[in-house]
Amino acid sequence: MKKILFCWILFVGIFSANAQLNYFYDSKGNEVHFKIRKDMIFIKAPDSMRIADIVENSLFTKASVTHKQFVIATIDTLKTGIENLQKDLALKNSTYMLEYSDGTLMSPTDKIFVKCGEGKTIEKVLEQAKVSHIVRSVSLFNKNHSIYQLTVRSDLYNVMDIAVTLYQSGLCEFAEPSFLRLLKPANSNPYYPNQWGFKNTGQHSGEAGCDINVEPAWNITSGSGNIKVAIIDEGVDLTHPDLYANLLPGYDATDAACGGANGSPCGNDAHGTACAGIVAAIDNTIGVIGVAPSCKIIPVRIAYSDPWGWWVTTDAEIADGLHYAWATAGADILSNSWGGGSSSAVINTEIQDAFSYGRNGKGCVIAFSSGNGNNPSVSYPANSNSNIIAVGAISPCCERKSLTSCDGESGWGSNYGTQLDVVAPGVFIPTTDIHGSAGYSSGDYILNFNGTSSACPHVAGVAALVLSVNPSLTQVQVQQIIESTAQKVRPDLYTYSTTSGHPNGTWNNQMGYGLVDAYAAVQAACAIPVYFTNQTVTTNTTVSSCGDIQLGNDVITNSAKLTLEPGGNVVIEEGAGILKIEEGSVFEIKTP
Repeated sequence: MKKILFCWILFVGIFSANAQLNYFYDSKGNEVHFKIRKDMIFIKAPDSMRIADIVENSLFTKASVTHKQFVIATIDTLKTGIENLQKDLALKNSTYMLEYSDGTLMSPTDKIFVKCGEGKTIEKVLEQAKVSHIVRSVSLFNKNHSIYQLTVRSDLYNVMDIAVTLYQSGLCEFAEPSFLRLLKPANSNPYYPNQWGFKNTGQHSGEAGCDINVEPAWNITSGSGNIKVAIIDEGVDLTHPDLYANLLPGYDATDAACGGANGSPCGNDAHGTACAGIVAAIDNTIGVIGVAPSCKIIPVRIAYSDPWGWWVTTDAEIADGLHYAWATAGADILSNSWGGGSSSAVINTEIQDAFSYGRNGKGCVIAFSSGNGNNPSVSYPANSNSNIIAVGAISPCCERKSLTSCDGESGWGSNYGTQLDVVAPGVFIPTTDIHGSAGYSSGDYILNFNGTSSACPHVAGVAALVLSVNPSLTQVQVQQIIESTAQKVRPDLYTYSTTSGHPNGTWNNQMGYGLVDAYAAVQAACAIPVYFTNQTVTTNTTVSSCGDIQLGNDVITNSAKLTLEPGGNVVIEEGAGILKIEEGSVFEIKTP
């Protein structure tokens, strides 16, 4: 990665003379405001002080180590404040925590993302904005979009000031802190009969038939090993007997103090393992089964849990994990059971790049949880891009999961509103837990995973089934299929109507397009031809489809064999050249 180093010179606090700023400017030039939480502080440990000494200090009501060199602590504001801590404990590099409007706790770190204005270099921007002397280093974070990450030699208390100074210079398209985010996970085969989301027979006093209709879809496909779903979460248990055969090499984007390589979890962090089981737990004689049990999983860890139950992550780690999933690992689907806080241009850029460039230009399918605040607005990032499938949760009675829905879990409800797309089962969900005594339970499974966390991977699994039967579909086509085939459940409670901004059928504010329907979605995918055109086949290749397969301008060479397995017809694209089969190569069509 390109590095640009700047000399540190003595700097008298221009920024520290000001009160802590509680806003920055987003990529559209809007002020993003926070509430300053004067009962919580975020501390970067000085080199001369052990983190343990900070955590054990009697001035703190409670303290937790997070992210190696950082500590989060609660304080009694009547007895002390950040000014006293900075003076008496020499904790100069500290700041009050910030609370976003949705309740997410955030703090600026010592890093800032900058995108220079047209024709400007990062060196000139820093020099003309008069901040180069407080920048320790610069790295090129995103080459395609010329986004730089600054590491500043200034107090955390002043990072928002520096970001605002950079933006107000007029030299940058945006300058935003890389926030640390404390997120609440979106969840506050012997077990298959308990999986009401797959086959609802009235479990949990629910409504029979209120499910994702997956059993008929399995008569067509249980998924393809060529389709990869990235579980972007807090890691996936790499040894779980219901998962390991479906796991591909993973990635850890965190700078976590705990272990966890290749996308594995840390300690009791079982959230990602539970989400992975919903997507693609293996169809065997144990445990549970996933929506797409023959598809593959890419574990990507972007966060870990602290002792208070918060998810700890940064914008840089989230963006890094997203980038790995679509650009390096080649994921077809990104399943994200998390959200909260203010918008980030860097995260938004990676999401848009996944749509634009993922799957060799066809676009990755991306699902996000809508959030669990029972709010009439969908959480970030689910609300950030119309191409995201924003997923809400339903109860076994096919109601929006609310504080009063039939499941009886009165502590949470599924977020809804303008940006909601579809709903899926989100309470009493049996799925995989960390193998052994760690995780949610003392066994290998949890029977009551819940939240929009559990709803999101249901939709990711359906997308995997859709792409399994027709991998030539674009992201836009997959989203259209999932939304247009959704079930219009509980018309006695919800009115679905034609609504501006929702082009894929009738829509409802609390249910989106309705409950996702695996069988209808797969059927719709089968009705669109699988395109195998302008290809040169050099190794043995099989192309399968539950519908038609369309050829055109294809060449088979190098003594390879091309086998077609159509459910319908084989069609030569109009105006295309005929299939060229070179000597020693073979072309075969297998009929059902």
